[in-house]
Amino acid sequence: MSQTVIDLIEADHRDVEMIFEKLKRQPENRPALVAELAAKFVAHARAEETKVYPELAKAKPSERGEVHHGVEEHHEAEELLAKLMDADPDKPEFMRTLEQLIKAVGHHVEEEETEILPAMAKAIPADKLVKLGRVFSQAKADELATPPKPVGRTKQELVDQAKEKGITGFSSMTKDELIDALSD
Repeated sequence: MSQTVIDLIEADHRDVEMIFEKLKRQPENRPALVAELAAKFVAHARAEETKVYPELAKAKPSERGEVHHGVEEHHEAEELLAKLMDADPDKPEFMRTLEQLIKAVGHHVEEEETEILPAMAKAIPADKLVKLGRVFSQAKADELATPPKPVGRTKQELVDQAKEKGITGFSSMTKDELIDALSD
């Protein structure tokens, strides 16, 4: 039987969890594991955001809020991933950032697997979930085949988001301060 998009998304979640475990247990392999994690996470997030989430929002408009929330959680994780990529794998900062990333991704996965994916299973017929699985897989492959883009949002994107959320003092904040203010 063909796999549905839900099966593929859940398999990606398990794959990322295995990479997290390796990052904890294999300090000598951290640079390669971080690169693998970044490539896989970004490809997964972009494919969900461009191919999967819009289909759910179209099939069940009441899920638009959850879809938007899922995108926001991807951005938060990407910011932490960018910090992890910049951290020295042998310093305590690396493990602190890794733990933050694991917590953020774990929260997202839990919400996605208990709210978004079940809603998708109810709203989209099984044959379309299989087709969407192929579309999702191709979108990930396309993303992995293109040269890597910087992970995380630009400072201007963070400033724009801070304006939208009514955060005061954003114009004088550093990128890290903006990230902190937006995550509060």
